[in-house]
Amino acid sequence: MIDLHLHTTYSDGTDNVKELLLNAELKKLDIISITDHDSVDAYKELENKEIRDLFSGKIIVGVELKTYYNGIPMEVLGYGIDYNKIKINKIDIYDIQVKSLNELKKRAKKLKLIFDENISVSRTDPRRKYASYVLAKELLKHEENKEILLAIGPEFDENSFYRIHTSNKNSIFYYDESKYGISLTEVINNIHDAGGLAFLAHPLVYPFDEMNKLNEIEIILKNYQLDGLECEYPLFSNQDRSNLKNIALKYKKYVSGGTDYHAKNKPNIYIGTGINNNIYITNEYIKDWFVNVDKI
Repeated sequence: MIDLHLHTTYSDGTDNVKELLLNAELKKLDIISITDHDSVDAYKELENKEIRDLFSGKIIVGVELKTYYNGIPMEVLGYGIDYNKIKINKIDIYDIQVKSLNELKKRAKKLKLIFDENISVSRTDPRRKYASYVLAKELLKHEENKEILLAIGPEFDENSFYRIHTSNKNSIFYYDESKYGISLTEVINNIHDAGGLAFLAHPLVYPFDEMNKLNEIEIILKNYQLDGLECEYPLFSNQDRSNLKNIALKYKKYVSGGTDYHAKNKPNIYIGTGINNNIYITNEYIKDWFVNVDKI
């Protein structure tokens, strides 16, 4: 069994590297990939043999890189990269999130929502690194906000607010961070230059028009040199997974899958098994490309 989408405290997960490896070992996973957001620091820690040996399976070197497509934030998973060569957009995430939170607070005030104006993002606490998470958690604490929040769009929790609102051009809470990022083409090139394969992460979570999501994914595959799609994901239905696999087959792309495990930051998602055991990915699933990437 495999899980190729895992986060540690080097991005916004709450397991450190040792804890994640022990959890993967406990689940008897065969293959994993640590895919922290814009960070490969976990792999530097894995140079320590005592830490690496905590997990008896294989580890595909991975990363999840943020990019933008038509102003919409997206992520690309890089697998089999040389972590000493991968180019990562070295921006101060904390500074951007401070600016984002200040802007989101202005929007909340306009809507007359109740919240503690002293809320802040954290540079070190993985549970408070992102503005959308911090604001959503605060807004949901106040029962008085419920009616206004329902009026502006679909229900959300602190994790889904980012996709439903702050990265959605149709939401009052949309905040365009693309000026701080790098293009989809550049991200894919950076992965390829580091010897890796580029997979579009969780393709159906992005705020495309609901009726045209699959068409939008096809447009992306036609116009960008991606190597594959993440088709197995806890938030996808069986029909979603089937649709994505068919698109991958149509465009001769590889498939991948993972839980997007964040430990306490996504407490309903478990390493290797997802939500209520809705993920079970066999080693066979990645046989077409697994042999072509380096493992540690």
